[in-house]
Amino acid sequence: MTMSGANPMSVRQPSGPSLSHAEVQRVQRYQDRLNRALAARDRQSLRRAKQRVLAAAYAPRRRIMSPAFRMALKRLSWQMAAMLLTRDRAR
Repeated sequence: MTMSGANPMSVRQPSGPSLSHAEVQRVQRYQDRLNRALAARDRQSLRRAKQRVLAAAYAPRRRIMSPAFRMALKRLSWQMAAMLLTRDRAR
């Protein structure tokens, strides 16, 4: 299952145990939120989306998560660290 073939920021599945279909969809939703915030150039939405990914990836294990799912979220969190909006000099 590939999440988005043409997107250079797509999350690759880790080798080893694979993600369930529900986990793939959940990681894709996080990535879609990040991409929508970038496209809209909305700083607050981007910050919120980043915080949600970090909370899901690094928070204490409240729910049972597969190691593959946790790894996919951690990889997404590293990729999103590069997602920055430039300041608009016209303002």
